[in-house]
Amino acid sequence: MTSLPTGDAAQCVAVDLGGTTVRAALVDRSGVLTARLKEPVRHGAAHEQVAGLMARIAAGTDAVSAVVGLPGRVDHVEGRLHVARNLPSTDLDRLSAAHLSEVTGLAVELAGDAELAAVGESYFGAGATTATTAYLTLSTGVGAAAVSDGRVLSGRLSGFQIGFLHLLGAGRPMIEDLGSGQRVHQVARELGRDVDYRTLTELASATGTAPQERRARELAAGALADIADVATAAAVLLCHVVSPDVLVVGGGLARAAGAPLLDELDRRIRDTAASHVSWDVDVRAALCGDDAGLAGAAAWHLAKPIVVAAAADQRDMKGDGR
Repeated sequence: MTSLPTGDAAQCVAVDLGGTTVRAALVDRSGVLTARLKEPVRHGAAHEQVAGLMARIAAGTDAVSAVVGLPGRVDHVEGRLHVARNLPSTDLDRLSAAHLSEVTGLAVELAGDAELAAVGESYFGAGATTATTAYLTLSTGVGAAAVSDGRVLSGRLSGFQIGFLHLLGAGRPMIEDLGSGQRVHQVARELGRDVDYRTLTELASATGTAPQERRARELAAGALADIADVATAAAVLLCHVVSPDVLVVGGGLARAAGAPLLDELDRRIRDTAASHVSWDVDVRAALCGDDAGLAGAAAWHLAKPIVVAAAADQRDMKGDGR
């Protein structure tokens, strides 16, 4: 964990808009969160919801800025969201830095939700800013990001949208379909009942012999195998793309699966004959939990991609008449 400079104790508003939940908080430069708010996402009105949460958090404080983490591909320079699988198109245009700034009066910057979580874990959690930290999130979807020497690895558009990859070719399931909470929901639909990851493990180990019990066991075991296989494929892919020193694994599904899944990922990555990962990768469980993205907002001014910092410098120079 890396300490931030102590000279600037300013607070900012942090928002993390996920596939199912939106969180907001006031965060200081040391990553400490206060004034937390949390709501289910109102799809179709998420832009209004985010603006409302920002205004409520900022009220009565000296906060003048905000960092908003969004699920999808963010244009860092223009401050807008290109596409988000879990949000309707009616939200996209107004989930922009310009619109949110106009509505709230705050100076708003946008980031990918996985990017902010990677920053949070690198600066305040299980990662390291003095090396290359890759972050893999297994939750409603599958997301990834990386931080190297304290900077997010990204160009103008946020990258690492690995959840959209079709592992077995076009028309076949995506990584997100098989390696995230969506695979759990598929079993729930097939069984016609509520199912979470813990339920899957219970069903897979049950010994009942009735036809419906055998079917439930087969469905659960298949889902668990898919999640382990696809999470491993995503982790190995991320290792080959980023060559990280540290791989941090987070997200709601990863937490629910716990140490057994993390140990399986570590074992398979270290099986160099199969993974071809020929260097030592330290696989770690995320430490910040759901707060990773909110905490990451505290260090975004340090960690934002180089292209974003360069664009800001150019705007400042034009403003000075240089």
